[in-house]
Amino acid sequence: MTPLFVWVALALLSVAAVLVLVRLVRGPTTLDRAAAVDVFVAVLLCGAAVAAASQGSAVLVAVLLVLSLLGFAGSVAVARFVGRDDR
Repeated sequence: MTPLFVWVALALLSVAAVLVLVRLVRGPTTLDRAAAVDVFVAVLLCGAAVAAASQGSAVLVAVLLVLSLLGFAGSVAVARFVGRDDR
């Protein structure tokens, strides 16, 4: 049986994900959308961390590492793309 705090954490992360998706769709600029994608990746990382903690699984730690590296690489790519347009 899953403890109550896991359900509360997942519910809060779900609300955060929905709000970030709204910002992703309605964001007026490319930077707003890029920031929303970055925050969405962070919410996914937190969800995977909650799942890893609740299951006691060390396998999901590797998934967290890969997701964080992909999120970082995506943020750097968008920053370079937007920075190139400003010149």
